[in-house]
Amino acid sequence: MTNALGKLFGWSPFRLLQQHMGQVTTCIAKMCEALEAFERESWADVESAAEEISRLEHEADKIKDEIRGNLTTRLFLPIDRGRVLEILALQDSLADRAEDVAVLLTFKRFKILPGVADQFREFRDLNIRAVNLVAEIINQLDELVETGFGGTAADKIRKMVHDVAYAEHEVDLVQRKLLKDLFAREAELSAGDLYLWLQLIHELASLSNGSENLANRTMIVLEAK
Repeated sequence: MTNALGKLFGWSPFRLLQQHMGQVTTCIAKMCEALEAFERESWADVESAAEEISRLEHEADKIKDEIRGNLTTRLFLPIDRGRVLEILALQDSLADRAEDVAVLLTFKRFKILPGVADQFREFRDLNIRAVNLVAEIINQLDELVETGFGGTAADKIRKMVHDVAYAEHEVDLVQRKLLKDLFAREAELSAGDLYLWLQLIHELASLSNGSENLANRTMIVLEAK
């Protein structure tokens, strides 16, 4: 919250949105640790990381509830309350997906195919990159308000929204090849292992999809000003 806004309106959601997004990215980082443990077949570490993600996601929910509670008691916000809630819901969905990924890894000690390990790592990293890019956008929101949703700050946001969209596009390309190679070797997998792989890929891809949606929602806020 900028000093000017704080003096004029007393409260702004942007710092809390940024705090919430920080907690979301902490969930994502812990999810990455779970995936690295999965690749090493360190199942105790997978379980430990999954439990920690659940705790971190719960902390994100507390911040979410605080934002919602404050929104119902203030007469004025620099952007529409509905837009704030949409951004918050999209951020929250990213933390939920991180938790879902970690939980999936605990269901069964499913097989990792060496032939697709590098592709999977690239796929994982691209999805995480999309989340980190949109987190940078959220971290610029208070600056955007300070400049009246215009000027170089707005131009910077537009460029970052484009970067998120391109990252999501890269995920799509890698995902197609990963799925093609996975199905080419499905005889090496049990039905259960194949199902878990497909679910894991789906849940991870939702991170870049959700990040693009969040970036686009922020752009709508920008263009509405």
